[in-house]
Amino acid sequence: MPRKQDRMQPLLWDRVPQPRSQGISGHINYFKERPYQAEAREAIEDAFVDKDAVLVELATGLGKTEIFTQLLKTWENGRCLVIAPYVELISQAAKKIFLRTGEQPGIEQAKNWSIETPWGRSKYVVASKDSLTSRTPPRYERIRDVGLVVVDEAHLSITPKWKEMLDFYRNDGAKVLGVTATAKRHDQKAMLNIYDECVYQYGIADAVKGGWLVPAKTHCVQLESLDLKDVSTTNTVMGKDFNQKELNSLLEDSETIMEIADVTARETRGEKTVVYCSSVQEAKLVAERLVDSYGIPADWIASDTSKCTPQRRREVMRSFQEDPDGLTHVCNVGILTTGWDFPDLRNIVMARPTKSRALYTQIFGRGTRPLRGVVDFDNSTAESRQASIAFSDKPYFRMIDLVDSSLAHKIVTSPDVMSGTIGIEEIEKAKELILESQEAVELDEAVEEAKRAVREAREEAERQRRVLIEAEARYKKLNIDPFRGAAQGGVRKKKRGARMIFGKFKGKLVEDLPTWYLDTCLKGKPYIAASWLLNAIRKERKRR
Repeated sequence: MPRKQDRMQPLLWDRVPQPRSQGISGHINYFKERPYQAEAREAIEDAFVDKDAVLVELATGLGKTEIFTQLLKTWENGRCLVIAPYVELISQAAKKIFLRTGEQPGIEQAKNWSIETPWGRSKYVVASKDSLTSRTPPRYERIRDVGLVVVDEAHLSITPKWKEMLDFYRNDGAKVLGVTATAKRHDQKAMLNIYDECVYQYGIADAVKGGWLVPAKTHCVQLESLDLKDVSTTNTVMGKDFNQKELNSLLEDSETIMEIADVTARETRGEKTVVYCSSVQEAKLVAERLVDSYGIPADWIASDTSKCTPQRRREVMRSFQEDPDGLTHVCNVGILTTGWDFPDLRNIVMARPTKSRALYTQIFGRGTRPLRGVVDFDNSTAESRQASIAFSDKPYFRMIDLVDSSLAHKIVTSPDVMSGTIGIEEIEKAKELILESQEAVELDEAVEEAKRAVREAREEAERQRRVLIEAEARYKKLNIDPFRGAAQGGVRKKKRGARMIFGKFKGKLVEDLPTWYLDTCLKGKPYIAASWLLNAIRKERKRR
């Protein structure tokens, strides 16, 4: 009679290559670290000398799993526990660990138990976060002798239960490594409650310049039928975002559905496209419209298993990813954001406006992967990799951001993924330029144009400031006060307050400007670089 552990052989092992003999080491596949991967691994090793828990931020598609599997391969201080948020990521991590180390990992997930494998007790355990924390007493307490804990998608690991679990291992002498593409959450403090420091960062903008990721062409389209100004916001696991129910009700409107489908068809026809939707109803209706009105092979999937079975998901994705004559468009809800790797993806349509940069960055990263074999070649440089991408079948991907007509909310769009490399003013100017464009533009070019425009605006503001200083100095030298009353030999005293320094209302008090002009100023038309003037306009508009 086989033992219970043998009878409960992990269900996910069938997704992981099995050793054909005891000579497992012969099955370890060759892997060459990229320069930034080696730098990240070395930064982790150095940090672990005096720190217990560290974070690494690496853009989607740069091989976070490769970094920690290389670390696992040489780890000698106890067992290694890898915690993934989703089932798909568990199987991916288990497969990668086997390929890099030659050792079959134990799997701890649902009815699967990791104490033993058919080939003996493993040094490595891959676990589901829910399996470890959902029971009383918590299941993680039975996995002992752990020297290293790796938390995949660490931006999701800030709940009290997560902290309690990681503290359990830290108190037992383990080191904790968090890996994520979005370390900069809405609440940086929450991350630092668990991790001591982010020891390495390599973002999308840097990776594109380094020739590791595909650049984006981006287009921002306003939906005339969509107005989000009255939609409230709430805190979510991915940061502050729109109230889901309120957002869904607006996006499911028939006119809005037509607009979403029309823009999608116009911008993406014939190419592999994922449309990110807010609700199952929105996804269904958009897919139906694409099929019925445009003859585009489209379907929908969702993370909610009560509305979309795993079998349906598998069938839709098999047609989309593997069948040359299958689906070209998938309307997706709550899935295909983390751990999904499909380099052939050419277009992303963001049909669920968001205020969460973490969520948006995860979605944006689905398009940045180059085609396989394009950038990994001997003696490559940033320039040669960029050239290889440019001459490949995927020289760029398209990011289509759909926003509402009011623009009352600060909705995250493609320039936001550049934050950290450019300032807020440049980001907002890039958004304005992209919105005004009638077609998709290179994101890098839009950013460079925004940087130039902001620089020129600042230079003009500085020139105006110097002119004012010189004028004041001249009046003082002539012993003339331009603000004295005319009866006293000067000019009539002017009303105090901020005045426009350019444009059709140049010299006018902000309080005397028409309301419509205040509104256009706040929308960035005309663009105002002087912060004191912009603040005065905001105060006056609020007063009215």
